Formats: sequence, C-alpha cells, structure tokens
Amino acid sequence: MFAFILLLIILGRMELMSQDAPSEKSISYRPPTVAGAFYPADADSLNAEIEKYLELDKPKVIPENVKILGIISPHAGYVYSGFVAGKAYRELVGRNIKTVIIISPSHQVYFPYASVFSGDAYVTPLGPVLVDKELANRISCQNIYVKLSMEGHQWQRVTPEHSLEVQIPFVQKVLPNAKIVPIVMGSQENVIIHSLTMAIYKALQNTPQANEVLLIASSDLSHYHSYKTAYSIDEKFVQTFSRFDYFKLTSLLNSREVEVCGGGPIAVVLSVSEALGANKPVPIHYGTSGDSPYAPRMKDQVVGYFAGALTYDPEFSVSSLPKLTPNDKKFLLDLAKKTVEAVAKGEKPDISQFSTPTGFLSEHSTAFVTIEKNGELRACMGHLFPVKPLYWEVFEVAKLSATSDWRFGPVKSQELPELSYEITILSRFKKVFSENEIQIGKHGLFIRYRNHSGLLLPQVASERNWDVRTFLENLCLKAGLSKTTYLDPEAEIFSFEALIIH
Repeated sequence: MFAFILLLIILGRMELMSQDAPSEKSISYRPPTVAGAFYPADADSLNAEIEKYLELDKPKVIPENVKILGIISPHAGYVYSGFVAGKAYRELVGRNIKTVIIISPSHQVYFPYASVFSGDAYVTPLGPVLVDKELANRISCQNIYVKLSMEGHQWQRVTPEHSLEVQIPFVQKVLPNAKIVPIVMGSQENVIIHSLTMAIYKALQNTPQANEVLLIASSDLSHYHSYKTAYSIDEKFVQTFSRFDYFKLTSLLNSREVEVCGGGPIAVVLSVSEALGANKPVPIHYGTSGDSPYAPRMKDQVVGYFAGALTYDPEFSVSSLPKLTPNDKKFLLDLAKKTVEAVAKGEKPDISQFSTPTGFLSEHSTAFVTIEKNGELRACMGHLFPVKPLYWEVFEVAKLSATSDWRFGPVKSQELPELSYEITILSRFKKVFSENEIQIGKHGLFIRYRNHSGLLLPQVASERNWDVRTFLENLCLKAGLSKTTYLDPEAEIFSFEALIIH
C-alpha cells in the first residue's frame, strides 16, 4: 500500500514538473511567454489592468444593432498601447461571438506561409483559451500557403512572438466563452495575404458559423518617429482604412509609403470581413505611445497605434463613385482635351488656367483618360488607386495618355482634329472570390499574378459582347499571361465600377 501511494506521489510530481517546464513536443497548450513583460504575470493584476483600459463606464462607439465582423488592435506592451486596444475590445462586450480568428505578423522568424496553430490552447495568466480545431483544420486545408503548424507559435525561443499572445487576455475578458484560431503570418507578401484571405473565406462561406466569428488583426503603425511625424505618416493608413481600400493598402505596404507591421493581417481582415458582409469601416481611436496616460509621455520617439472595426450597418449606404453634375463632367472633358492639345503642341500644360474646383472634383479619385482617333483606340492611361483630387488626377493622366502609352507612341499635333476623349472614373478595387460576382457592363477587372498585372475597363467587355469567361481570358492576355491564368489559386482578381464621361 505504501509503495502504491509513493508511486502516485512520484507520478504526480512528474506531471507537475512537465507543467512547470512544458515541451513543445509533449504538450499542445502554449504557455504565456511575455507575461510579466508586455502585461502583468498574475491574474488579479492582469484582470484589473484590462478593466482599466476597457473603460466600461464609457459609451460604445458602435450601436448594438450594427454587426462587428472584425477589429484592428495594437500589440505593444499594455502600458503603451493598452489604452488604444481597450477601446476596440470594449465594442465587443455582450456580442454573440463564439470563435475569434486572431491574425498577427511574425516579428522573430520568416517562413513562407501563414501558420495556423496546431495545438489545443493558448494559455495566459487568466487561464487557457481553447482552439476551435474544426475551423482551424478547415482553414489550413485550402492551399499550400496556409498550414497547421507550430511555426511562429513556439515558446522555447529566446524571443518568442508576442503580437498574437497580447490579444488573448483582452479576448478572455470581453468574450470569456469564445474559442480562438491563432494564425501567424511568416510572410506578408501578396501571395500569402491572398492565400490566407481565400482560405478563411472558403472555410466560412455558406456556413452558420460565419455569423458567430470575429476576425482580429494585430498591428502597430509607425515606429520611432517624432510625435508630429508619426501622426503625419499614420494619417495615410487611417484614410486608407476608412475607405475600406485594402488593395491600396497592399500597394502602400509594398512601396513602404506606410509603416504597418501587421499590414498583411489587416488586409486579410478587411477583405474577408467585406466578403462576409461588412459594409462600413469604423475608425475608433488613433494614438501613440506618447499619448498613453500609463507611461512616460516621451514625444521624441513614439509608436503609432490604431483601433478600428469592420461592421455591417443596415442603415449605411455610400456610393462607390462620385456624383458629378453635367458642368462637372464638361469641366473634366475640357481639362483632358486642352491638356492633351498642349502636350501635343510642345507646350507646357498649365492647370492654373482652370478655376480650382470644389465638391466631388476636389475629392481623391482614380481616373483613366482614353483617346480615340476616328473611333479607334489611340491611347489609354490611368492610375490604380487615388493619389490626388479628381480634377488633378485627370490632368495628370491626360498628360500620360498623350505621351506614355507605349502601344501607340506620343500624340502628334496633326492628329488633334481627329481625336475624341473619354474619362473613366474608377471606384476602389474589391476582391473577387467567385466568377459569379462579375457583371458585364458594370465591372472592370484587374489581375495581379506574381510580377504581372493588367486592367480592363468595364466598357471593353460590353462593347465587344464578351461573356465573363472571355472577359477573364482577355484580362490575362492583357497582363502578358496565358489566358487561363485566372484559374491559378495564386491569381488575384479585383473588380471595380466606373463612371464613364464622353
């Protein structure tokens, strides 16, 4: 009997030792790795600190009848960014959310895929949070760039990844019964962003679970600039988020015009949320480490933080295109025509000769200027996303059409009497998840595949009486690809609407 009791004591001690020093190979509960550094290590202190950041006595920004599909939250130490994160998480209190997909970047190690945690739970001082294994498996079986893995989730590193873990105590506090699907992006290349977007969407589409899932993107903004500079840099991101423009966001990330360490996760959350029904981005709060009331307010080197939500508001509607008056349209056509004529005559076009417009003409929009000669295409140039007010955009792309369409060469002065002009104003680009979403006559298309890209305006398909399949095939050819490339899982297709001015 004594020997039996002794054996139980030894086995119990061995179990305690295994819990004290967990092995990545022997257990599937990930222990907290940045507790005591990024947030308090004991449950009582952590609970009290999160309550302080949530400010539950203050009103919410988002009405209860508006559905929240995704949020953006920062991931620095709580004393620096908790006051911003709390404002995002406060909006989730009382919501019917059963699973939270948390997507973070990898700061410590590169790997060429998105890693869906293959374990059973993440643990914090507040206890374990179970993984929704069924959904994790569905997400990870969609394509080769999304895998069940421990990569990015390891805890026995000198510097384990923090950006996903720091979200979980907030989730535990506001959604105590929710499961999680933790995903770390080892790369934020376009193909990984696209592949993870498609994997999550396909795992959720046409399932009842889609109505009970929340997506979280973990990201900070600019790093270590002066207080004033940080606000200036981050304003471009906030504007892009507010326009729901995830296509522009990925372009800004690639050109390094914005500093967003979790830009890939944000792009995924934006596009999946929209595909699941979100129609309104809600900026909740922007601040920097220099604004935190819980840390020394140093203004010389700060980090930017943003809280935002992707929502479905049944009472919200916004036109994807500007509403121009006949006079607005005439102004733009005159501007394009006179700009091309000046360039063709060797003169320097001067936009100051036109009165500075107001209203929709002064808002940022994307445009193409098409030049035809005796009814045949002579030139067509434009930009992919808005960088300037509409009137200035038309001025710039008219110059490009007159000089830079390599298919035809510069416009010559003797051609001017034979030319006619068309302006196409583009909406933002929306990700296409299925061919069934494309409508001939309404949508233009853009393809991005590896180092190739191409665009066709909506009128191209309708004027030629193409069906959707033919439209997609010619889009691929325009991009210098084989006509069936759109079927490749790596090919990204975007649609847009257009306002055409003759």
